[in-house]
Amino acid sequence: MLSSYIPTFVMIGVAALLAGGMVIGSFFLGPKKPTPYKSTSYECGMTPVGSARERFPVKFYLIAMLFIVFDIETIFLYPWAVTYGGLSNALKVFNLVEMAVFVAILFVGYFYILGKGALDWDEAEQVRNRDILTPEVLAPRPALRYGNENSGPVDLSKVGAANPALTYGAAAQEEYQRVRR
Repeated sequence: MLSSYIPTFVMIGVAALLAGGMVIGSFFLGPKKPTPYKSTSYECGMTPVGSARERFPVKFYLIAMLFIVFDIETIFLYPWAVTYGGLSNALKVFNLVEMAVFVAILFVGYFYILGKGALDWDEAEQVRNRDILTPEVLAPRPALRYGNENSGPVDLSKVGAANPALTYGAAAQEEYQRVRR
């Protein structure tokens, strides 16, 4: 009885050893020279702007749930499609009707979410109270500037040695220009 589970236990053991080995290996083999630059957060090569504690809009979660629902629907379609070919004609019709009911129920939920505006990402249309749309609110925002758009390459060793608190941005560029002269 337990002999049929031996391959499963071996697979779990190998996976645990592999995962543990990777974690331990990266700990011992990884570089250990932390600097202020390496300790800062990395956002696709951009300077981090704003707080990391922002709240996500509810729409984000609605879209995630829609993705999960339709992903699960696809998973349920595979076994149905595999067994559909080997059935008699009466069972084929029955299975086809059952799958049509399943898909119809999912699309009812999809059209409900669509009607509620969960897929509308235009914020101006989402505002229910039109009184708050003053010219100040509707005015275009100035472009975000990080201070290093046209400054050229940065020698971080000189900037960090002059003042480790300067990590990036316009102040670091000014310090770099000062150190270079």
